[in-house]
Amino acid sequence: MTASALQHPKLFQFLTAIDEDLAARRRSLGCSFCGGVLHSADYPRKPRGAPWAPPGAPTIRHSFCCQRCRSRNMPASVRFLGRRVYPGFIVILLSMMQRGVTDRGIDELRITLGLARRTLQRWRHWWRQIFVQTPLWRYERGNFMPTIDESALPMSLLERFANGDALARVVLLLRFLTPLSAPGPIAQRYGL
Repeated sequence: MTASALQHPKLFQFLTAIDEDLAARRRSLGCSFCGGVLHSADYPRKPRGAPWAPPGAPTIRHSFCCQRCRSRNMPASVRFLGRRVYPGFIVILLSMMQRGVTDRGIDELRITLGLARRTLQRWRHWWRQIFVQTPLWRYERGNFMPTIDESALPMSLLERFANGDALARVVLLLRFLTPLSAPGPIAQRYGL
């Protein structure tokens, strides 16, 4: 599933459509600080690891600026996990692979995606040490019974999203992680 997902341009197009919907919803709420009208302040991002996109091709990250107080209002995103330069689904899929990935597999990933071994190790550390300490996870983990094996994240979490095929579960997991993608009203619910 991983190889086909990484090479399928329709996945990123689908995630872009979800992001556009999230941005439209955020914009309709007005400024989270003063309630003012929001104007578009989108900016380009250059996600790595998208083999269907030309190298260095920008992808738009939705953002808004308040007409009254000039504050930035970022909508949630399923494409980007915060400031990471790799798309969120790549972070999830490659983090899941780490358990069974061989040295040969890591070498292939490095060549295909320009991905260093220490990047994979950083992602694994994020899932096992940092993510489990976020207010989002501390708040939501009680909703999963039986409890999720945190040493097997993100695979153990992905397995709980039982609707549809494996790719649909990845999209559901990305939706679950959206509060981590941007500050604002969604993140405030979890104290982020």
